[in-house]
Amino acid sequence: MTNLRSLFGTLSLAALVFNSCSPIYIPNTRNTPLFREQGEAQISGYLTSGGLDAQAAYALTDHVAVVGSYSYGNVKRTTQDGIDYNRKNSYGELGVGYFDRSRSARWEVLAGYGAGQGTSYDQYYFFGTKTVVASGKMSRIFVQPSLGTNNRDFNFIFTPRLTWVNFSEFTSGGTTVKPNEKAQFFLEPAITGKWRITGNIHAIVQLGLTVGIPSEVFFDFQPMQAAAGIQIDTGGLKTRVY
Repeated sequence: MTNLRSLFGTLSLAALVFNSCSPIYIPNTRNTPLFREQGEAQISGYLTSGGLDAQAAYALTDHVAVVGSYSYGNVKRTTQDGIDYNRKNSYGELGVGYFDRSRSARWEVLAGYGAGQGTSYDQYYFFGTKTVVASGKMSRIFVQPSLGTNNRDFNFIFTPRLTWVNFSEFTSGGTTVKPNEKAQFFLEPAITGKWRITGNIHAIVQLGLTVGIPSEVFFDFQPMQAAAGIQIDTGGLKTRVY
């Protein structure tokens, strides 16, 4: 437990650094169940550099899984002009995918859709040259492959997620604008470490990056993410590795 408290302390410091700016798009923690067989289920909760994340996943068959995630953050900020506002973000998603395994590895490909909104203090060309507090509504499509080890007590996972993020409208000071911008494409790779604490309870740490492709994106986003949490994994009760 000492190591776990240390991880949460490190995450808190990372959250202060990563959230020193005011991004309107904050990528969520990658949901990477990497099941072994039908009937397995996972429920996870995370403290992240963007707020709080909750995740669930279930293996419908020996190869098909469904996943769901929800993220929420609310931090009080003061602008350079002395204006107080809440930097908020909320986002929910559902997905489905295929998974498989060997004696030494597990892999999966998930795809899904999500929607949410965010509030930030930033400069948007469609509100003129001044910096404003604005809220944006967004939707997102994701394709998420993952490759991980297949061990009993500790597993390492690599996830190069691809996302298409579309902000359909922004509101500031009672004015709503629908920008003529296409959905923005992001590469969001992450590494995850998961180890058994006791029984079917696991600790998880994840570090991720977000890169806009092309690099010019008309809204601000969080370039780095960190998450630490606890997961209940019924697959952790299995006695076999494969």
